[in-house]
Amino acid sequence: MKTLRVLDSSGDTELVFDETEAMADVRAEAEALFTRLRAAGATALAVTPGGEAPARRVENFSELGDETIIIPRIVGG
Repeated sequence: MKTLRVLDSSGDTELVFDETEAMADVRAEAEALFTRLRAAGATALAVTPGGEAPARRVENFSELGDETIIIPRIVGG
């Protein structure tokens, strides 16, 4: 199972999916969300719970880790 988390002003959105046919809709939703947010400048980081390994930047949906966090670009001014 993979977990995609989005941390933004609406809170913590979580999508959990795997590669099975039963999860195809959720996986497609996660991929569309990932693609849209990355195009808008968000940073995606694959993390290991417990800090067993350093976080690594994810550029493509196919590179997701077991848990990936997307942090939208912060805009201020």
